Amino acid sequence: GHVQGFACFTDYDKELVCHWKVPAQTNCSKEFLLRYSTEVSSVSNVCVPENAKDDLRCTCTICADYFIASLTYLLVLQFNGTDTWNYSVTPALVVKPRAPKNVSIKRVENGNFNLSWEESCSPSSMLSGLPVIYEVKYWRKQHPTEVFVKAINYQAKSFEIAASSLRRGYDYVASLRCNYTDYPAYWSEWSEEVEFHFDGYQVTPADILQMAVPVSCILIMAGFVICYFCFTK
Repeated sequence: GHVQGFACFTDYDKELVCHWKVPAQTNCSKEFLLRYSTEVSSVSNVCVPENAKDDLRCTCTICADYFIASLTYLLVLQFNGTDTWNYSVTPALVVKPRAPKNVSIKRVENGNFNLSWEESCSPSSMLSGLPVIYEVKYWRKQHPTEVFVKAINYQAKSFEIAASSLRRGYDYVASLRCNYTDYPAYWSEWSEEVEFHFDGYQVTPADILQMAVPVSCILIMAGFVICYFCFTK
């Protein structure tokens, strides 16, 4: 009765996180203890859980030097010193990647906005170099329920938001998340948000040149006409 919604996920890099629901006012570190071992080792280790921010869950973070595809953890949850829950988890089946990092956005010459980012997994991670897909979402800051979502089903580190999909004079917010096709159990959390302002069409040097040529021709013609009338007069 003290353990509900027990589940685990891993970044498949450095940590395995397990969590479960608890009644309000539960002191996770005093009432619970999580013991764990692997199928290839009889050594039992201990993880002391902490209260989550919402205070309605306990979370326990198991740090690992590495993960391998066939590795399985055996977990025993204790409540007030008594074993109350047995669980086994294979990290490869519960991968939840970290959200993309170093997200930034800037306007490019064609008037669109280029959203760029980096993968969060380290070079030593099992996810490093694997096929990854992204979802980009952006919305008007003043209208957060009207969200545009774009899927990127190929390797990429940037995405161009078309100016034609934006409304002039509004502030926008953008974010993205990722999922690895070889380990599709969970999407990552949404990344940090970046903001940008769309003030309408931006005039580029090429546009100025394109407008300058016909304007110059008109002025030259007008000059000839004025000179002609002055001469005849």
